[in-house]
Amino acid sequence: MSILGRIKDLVSANVNSMLDKAEDPEKMANEYLRQLTNELYEARTGVASAMADETKLEQRRISTQGEADQWQSKAEAALRAGDETLAKAALARKVQSQKLADQYRQQETAQEEQVNALQDALVNLETRIAEVKAKKELIIAKKNRAATQEAIQRTASSMGRVGAMDKLDDLEEKVDDRLAKAEAMSKLEQGSLETKFRNLEKDQEVDSELAELKRKMGLS
Repeated sequence: MSILGRIKDLVSANVNSMLDKAEDPEKMANEYLRQLTNELYEARTGVASAMADETKLEQRRISTQGEADQWQSKAEAALRAGDETLAKAALARKVQSQKLADQYRQQETAQEEQVNALQDALVNLETRIAEVKAKKELIIAKKNRAATQEAIQRTASSMGRVGAMDKLDDLEEKVDDRLAKAEAMSKLEQGSLETKFRNLEKDQEVDSELAELKRKMGLS
């Protein structure tokens, strides 16, 4: 396939559809860019070569046309000198050179069309490369944004389940419970001890009263 055919196929591809269907759009864009870049080098080389060939054809056309014009002048000079035979010989050479000049002109025209076609393909190729690069950057930006959004959602979800403040609140509540229980136990122990001493004192007072009553009644 000619370089023009390859470029036409690459440029005519539906980039949006191709990237949308790709499992890895970024990888697909890189591969497509690689192909485009390779063809860009070939296209530039082809344009330079075609332009060089066009210049050569132009130079040959000018040269052979100059020869034809010279033989025309020589034929005219021979006729003015009365030598018709020499004039015919000069005209024969003139016809030969003119045909060759006309052929070079046709080839030059065809080559010029080829150069124009290659230059147009080169422009289209460069435009497509710029377009794909822009799409690639957009894909990367979307990919990064999606990753960031996913990270934010994971963080938010995690905080929603057990947030840092929730953990602190739970810890504070547990500490408060432990303090309350400790205080309650302390009070309980103190209350129990005081009660025992009060009961002991009460028993001693009752025993003292009982002894005094027995003494008064002469029962002791």
